[in-house]
Amino acid sequence: MDAVKRRILLVEDQTVVREGLRQLIESDADMEVVGEAAAVAEAVALAARLRPDVVLLDLKLADGSGLDAARQILQGSDPPAVLVLSTYADAALVRSALAMGASGYIPKTASFAEIASAVRTAAQGGVVIHPSLAGKLAGRGEETLREEEIAMLRMLAEGASYAEIGNRLYLSERTVRRHMNLLFDKMGVQNRTQAVAEAMRRGLLN
Repeated sequence: MDAVKRRILLVEDQTVVREGLRQLIESDADMEVVGEAAAVAEAVALAARLRPDVVLLDLKLADGSGLDAARQILQGSDPPAVLVLSTYADAALVRSALAMGASGYIPKTASFAEIASAVRTAAQGGVVIHPSLAGKLAGRGEETLREEEIAMLRMLAEGASYAEIGNRLYLSERTVRRHMNLLFDKMGVQNRTQAVAEAMRRGLLN
């Protein structure tokens, strides 16, 4: 029985780059490109209609910013994973993309093996930061957590499942899982037990 392929929507305004990505992705037996877009509106519409597993998204699009496309796609019902693939490596852009729920940020200088690995991780609900970008996000000491993140930690401490957290916050379980993976990275922990222990150490559960 054939394995289920990961369905990819390509969002890239440069035709040559988009065609190259399609050829690379379709050379992998585990993946297939189900659609292509070059603009924000087109990307949002195709994501809703085709329901891909992963949207591979450039930040510079024909009619606006890829961040706008990501925001709209992630606000949909049971949204796909959004993986940013961009020439821009500014730390602020990386943080903005991750804060809105993107599953990762990969530079266009990454190898295809790295891109394919990132797509697989994103499709499974994980968060991916390319090693070349990790240094830009580090070195700020203990990061301040947002109110929403602290609320999620408190629910974890109560023993709530990701599905229950999603119901309380009006988010899909998949989106909650992405947020949690990002939060774990931000806190320097590996799992929910460590996250709760670290939150207690910081006095966030009082």
